Amino acid sequence: MKNKLIIFTLSILMYAIGSSTSADSLWDRIFFKKKEFVATIKIKNNCQLETRYFIVRNLDTGHYASFNNGIAKLKVFRNAPLQLQLSPSVKYISFEGVAVAASENVTITADCSERTLEMIKNDK
Repeated sequence: MKNKLIIFTLSILMYAIGSSTSADSLWDRIFFKKKEFVATIKIKNNCQLETRYFIVRNLDTGHYASFNNGIAKLKVFRNAPLQLQLSPSVKYISFEGVAVAASENVTITADCSERTLEMIKNDK
């Protein structure tokens, strides 16, 4: 019985060291069954800028997805921080929304009420 315990412990350690995941992720995967899933993110656009210029970014991984017909799909872990940002193709204007926790279905609001695009263009 003692040998089986030692072999089991060594196997877990070898997996943890040889794996590309961190120890925290391994711990979560073993005990909390943390799994990746595809989140469906809807945008509520209250800005003058068209929705096609926005992306949603996973702040943990840096991966992002564009919106198509107001919906973006992104592979995430539960509660990963998602943030609405402008596409890297947009120059000279910046926008970063408040981060929200990932779940299967999320709605993110683009709120540009503090400054309009005309105000940004007129800044010198």
